Amino acid sequence: MKQGKASKNKALKHVLCCVIILVIFVVTITLTVDAKVIETDESVNVEDTVPLREQLGKKYRKLENYKKEEVEVLEFNKPRIIEKDINYYINLNINALTFYSKIFGYSLDYVKSDLIKRSEDLDIEPTNIGSIKDNGELVKYDNVDYGIIEYFYNLISTSNEKRLNYKKEYTGSSDYVEKLIMYYTNIYNVDTTLALSIGAAESGYYKVSYMLKRNNVYGGMSSHGLIRHENIELGVLKYIRLLKFNYINKGLNDVYSIGRVYCPTYDEYGNIVASSHWINLVNTAKNKYKNYTQNITIDDIVNY
Repeated sequence: MKQGKASKNKALKHVLCCVIILVIFVVTITLTVDAKVIETDESVNVEDTVPLREQLGKKYRKLENYKKEEVEVLEFNKPRIIEKDINYYINLNINALTFYSKIFGYSLDYVKSDLIKRSEDLDIEPTNIGSIKDNGELVKYDNVDYGIIEYFYNLISTSNEKRLNYKKEYTGSSDYVEKLIMYYTNIYNVDTTLALSIGAAESGYYKVSYMLKRNNVYGGMSSHGLIRHENIELGVLKYIRLLKFNYINKGLNDVYSIGRVYCPTYDEYGNIVASSHWINLVNTAKNKYKNYTQNITIDDIVNY
């Protein structure tokens, strides 16, 4: 009985030895083949290759050749690269330049030539392709569309070029007006829902025809009555700039503080307050516009 058990143990030892020898043989053959494959591939330098699973065969520089500071500069702190050719920025922003040339009443060819002339002997600021200066320094705007708009207002005040006639009474849909508001508020960092809601309260959700014919959706008045703008694009732009510079930049940034100036009345104690009726109209409109898509760009406008 003991002899049989000893025989079985001896057999198991033989099997185990065979398995170990077989594993060593397979591993040795595999490494030899892999080494030969790498050595015969002239495009791969064995010393510069880090075999990270699925990235076998990809070239890597030796890690010891890197300094920590170099990695950070190369990968994370790339310097801001500014093209020096104004034509690059003209082509990059051609949709915006075409759109604003039309609504401000200038030919695109004239605008291009003027931008080129303005850029001569000046550094280029990508958000200010109109090369507008403040105290001798190029202004840096929040975004390039902001800078382009400021360029056209500057062009009106400085150029002798005769403006083209683009006066047009708006008879289109409210959808386009809403898109203009969403586009301009992104440029000027104005609360989009609030701007849409105030305009809707003033113009019957952008459907009151006598206001649209004057391209005025915000109820702006002069001594001659409702202000008339040249086209709906400039009228809506005027509205958003009004909110930005006359209200928000002065700390009036909600419906109540804006309403005290925009649509004032008196309470029972004689204090100036926002009209409660106006407040209700705006708040009702906010329920409609709070979920509107607000990421509208110039490409959405020109392709509308």
